[in-house]
Amino acid sequence: MTDPRPHDVRVGGVALDLERLAYATVVVMAVLAAYQGWAELSFLPAALVVLSPVVAVCLAHAFSELLQEHAAHQRTLTRGEWAAAARRQIHLLLAALPPLVILTVGRAASIEVERTGAVVELTGMVTLIFLSAIACRRAGLRGWQLILGSLAGGLVGLAVIALQIALKPH
Repeated sequence: MTDPRPHDVRVGGVALDLERLAYATVVVMAVLAAYQGWAELSFLPAALVVLSPVVAVCLAHAFSELLQEHAAHQRTLTRGEWAAAARRQIHLLLAALPPLVILTVGRAASIEVERTGAVVELTGMVTLIFLSAIACRRAGLRGWQLILGSLAGGLVGLAVIALQIALKPH
């Protein structure tokens, strides 16, 4: 698996692994939904709450991929193979970009932290719709099929938000 991933999709010149990026987006949404102290955080700690699950996903994917490669090759990996595995995880950091942008704009505009958190969650849902739309478009879907396929990403995001509402103490 040291070759470039054949299933990566190029969007705007950037190779994206839609599977891993969607997964990281859902993880970020779930962590933010479960985090109780959002309103009390200053900007830097709030940014770390956003970044931490993405970094954890990057590490988890790199670790699991390296385990697989060690077993598949039945030898110690070269430095180049280690570096290639690490590079394949970097784009997952994009999952943190939309929430960090919303957090930055919200704090700069002095918007209530509670509202910023809600917008961050909605942005995650929109991100999943966008990723679904890319996949559906690449699969050749058009018209209502493209719309329905794209909305499937929104349903996943909506499910995470619904879990937040159901599980948080009121």
